[in-house]
Amino acid sequence: MAFPTSGLTNNQVHKEGNRAFVYDSALGVWDQVTETDRTDTKIITGDVTTSGNLTVTGDFVPSTPLSNRNLIINGGMQVWQRATATTTAAGNAYKTVDRWKFDGTTDGVLTSEKHDMSLAEIDATGHGSALQLDVTTADASLAAGQYAYFRQYIEAQNLQHLQYGTANAKTITLSFWVKSNKTGIYAAGILKPDTTAYKIFDEYTINAADTWEKKTITFTPTAGSTTLITNSGGIINNDNGQGFEVHFGLAWGSTNGSGTAQTWSTSSAYYASTNHVNWMDSTSNNFYLTGVQLEVGSNATPFEHRSYTEEFFMCNRYYTRIANDYHGQLILCWAVGTSRWYGECRTKNALRATPTVVWGGSGSWSTHKSQTSGVNPSSTTAPTIADWTEGFYHVTLDSGNNFTGLTDGGGPYLATFGGARILSLDAEL
Repeated sequence: MAFPTSGLTNNQVHKEGNRAFVYDSALGVWDQVTETDRTDTKIITGDVTTSGNLTVTGDFVPSTPLSNRNLIINGGMQVWQRATATTTAAGNAYKTVDRWKFDGTTDGVLTSEKHDMSLAEIDATGHGSALQLDVTTADASLAAGQYAYFRQYIEAQNLQHLQYGTANAKTITLSFWVKSNKTGIYAAGILKPDTTAYKIFDEYTINAADTWEKKTITFTPTAGSTTLITNSGGIINNDNGQGFEVHFGLAWGSTNGSGTAQTWSTSSAYYASTNHVNWMDSTSNNFYLTGVQLEVGSNATPFEHRSYTEEFFMCNRYYTRIANDYHGQLILCWAVGTSRWYGECRTKNALRATPTVVWGGSGSWSTHKSQTSGVNPSSTTAPTIADWTEGFYHVTLDSGNNFTGLTDGGGPYLATFGGARILSLDAEL
């Protein structure tokens, strides 16, 4: 029987045939693992790889969660409540895919749309859909203060386990699938706005044109030999505000794009370095992204595939579509006087904060006066929020004095008239 005799560490495992031995450094001996050892604790450090089945007879206690690992919502680009078709992505606003906000100050124009993956792309990435961006008006020469990027805000109370602001602040890893015809160096990073605003980014390279590539970036709390995150300025407030901004750059002028990678900083320049490509320089350029995951730890685990229903309801905390209808009853109301109504509507889950009404589409809204005869009054003016209670699934809408001909105390209902209208509630970060 040949046991290792050098370089031994405590609890090192050695196997001989169907028998296993564990090294006890205190006694300097190898102990055989027997049936009576099943209740003992054996700690194995380092990686463990098995080609067969692994059976655990005791409790399996992972160091990180097996579910709810991904801090990103809709990282697989499954939910598109606002639009799936080509839409101009600008104006510091949410335009298409849920939870992803676009912003740009360049002289160019980019569009966003849903990309349905081909079978070959599903085979390569394991994802059925992706965010697609295209340049429709180019800007080949960026001014210092110009930029184009998109990001997701993460609610602060969902980040408390990172322990930012303490000596136990956690390392986090960002992973994603990306594809573009424009190769070169890009940047992805994090902004932590609470307490003191700190930024960090790292570079990744798109090596091959028009080819899906998986990228992994790890951010430690002391990156760049800093102690910003482990001191009091690193605290993330335990509330429903912005805890993180996870951003992906497309083009950065020198004002925001002249920082040093992998270094926490307060500087506005720390969104990218001067190495970053100008993706806005040609109308031939495209950019695809999916499978975005942010998790605790220094290694990227396989993407946490949540069901469409799970992702949909998570998105609805921030944006929920109440109605998208044509000539259909939407909300029961009650008239207060002859020009104003209030209406109760249910939401799919608890909203993050008091929402605003998103009033879109074509045609007008009509309050159908089922209790009287005559023409139903209509308006294109959006109602406001009269009442909302945190944690409950309803809001009360107030039309203001924007209607005429109502019957005081009557029970009209809100419906579309002359076109499809959209009624949504926005509680985005």
